[in-house]
Amino acid sequence: MHISRFVVVGLSALILGVAAQAPHEQRYVVLPSQSVPTIPACYMCDVDSYGSWDPSRADIDGLEAGLSTVSGMKIKGWPSNVRIEHPGRYFRQYIGVSHREQRRIYINAFCVDPPPSDWRIHLYTVTDGATCFWQALYDPVTKTFSDLTIKIGRASCRERV
Repeated sequence: MHISRFVVVGLSALILGVAAQAPHEQRYVVLPSQSVPTIPACYMCDVDSYGSWDPSRADIDGLEAGLSTVSGMKIKGWPSNVRIEHPGRYFRQYIGVSHREQRRIYINAFCVDPPPSDWRIHLYTVTDGATCFWQALYDPVTKTFSDLTIKIGRASCRERV
């Protein structure tokens, strides 16, 4: 009888240990370069003048490693006390964009949890979502972030890639 209790307790501990070690869901996706035309024109100004490229694993690793610096950035057009807290907790979509031979990674972030079921394949944009929806650019050469914005407006949509 003692052996069977030991086995049951041991198996229970093993199952709980495996469940606790389950991989954390990745909160970002690199969308295909064909996604550039769907980036909202209000963000990119002249979308037609932008090209695309596919970021490397090293580019994304660099972005992810520096993501926390977004918390210290000023958001364009907002008071300086408004910040993006814990940017790594947002769901993030990355798209490689190029303009005048300079490569950047467009970051589209949102806090909708759970995210839309197709967020890993379609660009998800919302306007008028305050700090729950933000965008920025990342320069993989200098490893810096720029152009942190929050869209203001009334429309929301999911763009098809």
